[in-house]
Amino acid sequence: MTRLPFPAAPVLALLLLAGVACAAPVAPVATVQPSLETAPGLPDTPDEADADDPAVWLHPTDPARSLIITAVKDAGLRVYDLQGRLVQRVEAARAGADGLPGRYNNVDVAYGLALPGGGVMDVAVASDRGRDRIMVWRIDPNSAATPLADVTDPEQPRVFPTRRAPDGSGEIANPAADQRSAYGLTTWKGPDGHRVIVAQRKEARLVEHRLVVNPDGTVGHVRLRHWDFPYSHRGQSLTAEDDHDPARDWQPQFEGLVVDQERGILFAGQEDVGLWRVNLTTGTADAAPFHETRGSTRSPFDNRASRVARDVEGLALYYGPEGTGYLVASSQGDAHGDEKAPDPEGLDDTFAVFERGGDNRYLGSFRIVAGGGVDGVQECDGAEIVSYALPGFPNGLMVVQDGYNDDLNGLSGEPEATNFKYVDWKAIAGSFDPALMVTPQAWTPRPTP
Repeated sequence: MTRLPFPAAPVLALLLLAGVACAAPVAPVATVQPSLETAPGLPDTPDEADADDPAVWLHPTDPARSLIITAVKDAGLRVYDLQGRLVQRVEAARAGADGLPGRYNNVDVAYGLALPGGGVMDVAVASDRGRDRIMVWRIDPNSAATPLADVTDPEQPRVFPTRRAPDGSGEIANPAADQRSAYGLTTWKGPDGHRVIVAQRKEARLVEHRLVVNPDGTVGHVRLRHWDFPYSHRGQSLTAEDDHDPARDWQPQFEGLVVDQERGILFAGQEDVGLWRVNLTTGTADAAPFHETRGSTRSPFDNRASRVARDVEGLALYYGPEGTGYLVASSQGDAHGDEKAPDPEGLDDTFAVFERGGDNRYLGSFRIVAGGGVDGVQECDGAEIVSYALPGFPNGLMVVQDGYNDDLNGLSGEPEATNFKYVDWKAIAGSFDPALMVTPQAWTPRPTP
């Protein structure tokens, strides 16, 4: 039986088992203001720069020189400092003989990748949705202007050379031009080195690769294992499409991914279905999501008890001491665009907070609203949190993508600009009652010597 996402009285549990639609009382959505935003806004070149996913890199000796590394799709990567100022533009790979240009969808950071001749390097790793590749950049802590240098193995294999046959009978060829390619991405330190977990666009599949450093210093990858998930949920086909009715339009794909590095647990957001766990030590995925999305009122999958409006998008972890902390998930919803399906309880454009450990109990939700001359956040695709004291953010930092920078164009589905917002973790923690923990420097992702 699927767990309830928050404590409920026995009567409520019986009603749910009987199929009666009802919901447990929950606290109202809290509001938080951002501290600052990245500039210039995107696009910032003739390329179609569209903000998507951020990662935070902590400098090894000087926290003030830490960086926010972001994926901006067709325009490659953008690197910012802790004041939101642009440090470096990294262009996406140009189209090769196959006519496919790079499109960088998600990005993460891996610390201490071992070099063949000794020593280590930090790297930024991104999914190249356009060419179905894993891109890697070495991060130079001594370079203020161009810290990222491409070290991707040009001879690397495709991430998804095959895909599931439509009838489920087996594997079929997967041309890169079909764009059922590398999508969501996260890294983790496995027992045999650094690994990358990648979601396949338009498919219910996650794959794990190990990063391999070649003698020349370039970085490739080898495939280790994959996980397949159902293509239907609670009677709803996840391959049903309706371009004119969002309530009847479904996808099986995952995007938001994050690994609890201390426990080896992958949290994976299947956009229309909910939040899953995979134990990376045993290789076993849970049989059902631990928190479903709300589904749709026009579907057999209609879960009003949920506090996440589909799509569920960016996932981020706040690490506290001794396994404590929080998982934060972007409840993007579908309140904007030409064809709208706003959530009746207003859970679009919110962030749901769960306990990091145990059964990942739901604790509440917050929304990032305008304040201090910075606009709010809508349709957040990606997020990252560091529970580490940084200059300007002594209580920790959350970075989120904003799909409508400056709320332009009436939130019509054709945003003229996107960017990233920086939010003080203490502001988020204090918006809850009781307040969430604030434990800066309780944990650092950088390995200790």
